[in-house]
Amino acid sequence: MFVSIIKSVASPLIVASLIIVACGDDDGPRVISENVFINEVYAASGDDWVELYNASAESKELSGYAIYDDDPAHRYELPAGTTIGGNSFLLIFCDGTATGLHTGFQLAATGETITLENAQGKIIDQVEFPVLADGQAYGRFPDGSAKLGLSGTATQGTPNGDNQSSVVTNVSRVPVVPGLSDPVTVRAEVLSNSGISTVKLFYRINGAGFQQVAMTVSAGFYQATIPAVNTTGTVSYYIAATNSFGTTTLHPFNAPNGTHEYLLNTDPLPSLRINEFMASNASCCPDNDGGVQEFDDWIEIHNTGPTEVDIAGMYLSDDNANPFRNRIPDSDPSLTTIAPGGFLILWADEDGDQGPLHLNFRLSGDGEDIGLFYIDGRTIDSYTYGAQQTDKSFGLTVDGGTTWQTFAVPTPGSSND
Repeated sequence: MFVSIIKSVASPLIVASLIIVACGDDDGPRVISENVFINEVYAASGDDWVELYNASAESKELSGYAIYDDDPAHRYELPAGTTIGGNSFLLIFCDGTATGLHTGFQLAATGETITLENAQGKIIDQVEFPVLADGQAYGRFPDGSAKLGLSGTATQGTPNGDNQSSVVTNVSRVPVVPGLSDPVTVRAEVLSNSGISTVKLFYRINGAGFQQVAMTVSAGFYQATIPAVNTTGTVSYYIAATNSFGTTTLHPFNAPNGTHEYLLNTDPLPSLRINEFMASNASCCPDNDGGVQEFDDWIEIHNTGPTEVDIAGMYLSDDNANPFRNRIPDSDPSLTTIAPGGFLILWADEDGDQGPLHLNFRLSGDGEDIGLFYIDGRTIDSYTYGAQQTDKSFGLTVDGGTTWQTFAVPTPGSSND
């Protein structure tokens, strides 16, 4: 028997899904049974791991056993002398280091298949796991059973128990960018196969103690409101969902150290404009960062004001509904500061590891949004463009003006006039 339950609701900030799978004894790809199971999988934040469980009472020698993901070329053989005790767990860390119990590959948080083979190359277990958000795990409930499911909490190296903890997903707030005196409604979907006891919203202002309010169900979502705040600063919040077995799931998973937050700010917005961009760069205007010449999408920001502006802490996005898409890191002001009347190029290349001027998104040649947002999410400037021509830029006819046109000869980093 194979049962799949899939439920997904889109939100402006986060999209997630829950997949709970129950498999009968005759289901699945296992070729032979050795009572060693892929028991739990965690694939988020780069701390990927796979937990094996020995369901027998006897210790098991795993020398020469191998594990791999969707790509069989990633097959990683466990080192000689590897054993797993009876009714015990063994952790294999999927971090790409390829040494000891650390594989040469990492797991995809978007979901994939994990395969375990014995020393003779026979598959003894195989698990396909779904999309995993930070803090979520996919495993067997109870350990070594045929019932596989998504859980809101991970139990690394310890028993999974009989039931998954609740999954908190699709967290959003309205308004997305609050102002002073705006009450903020926080919404979340809470999914559980074992019943929900309570869902609470915890919030605090400027680092003070957390206050809590019960979240109630409306139109399939749990929601609660953070009262209006009449002072500038940071409002932090998290959600705690407790199932009928008393297991609590936190969102973010590392709360209260990690929280969702929004900034209430009254700074005047800087005089910055999106001045020119290229969304289809094949052979024009190379990005030479990183020592390799690449032809990447780019966005030019122009400072029309009389004072220099450091854009560190501000945001760029290709979706005006999500102003927090890419935060410019606080790194080197000499790189992120724009002089009065000056220009700054940011590369939309999904290569953020190349430095603060490299964004985590690319531009679409078919058209989309470009938005520049202040540290609190307020809009400094935005533009929605249509289909673009390869190796031609699109910009303001006069720097900082209002009329846009195609430039056959792009002028990145310099005046359009």
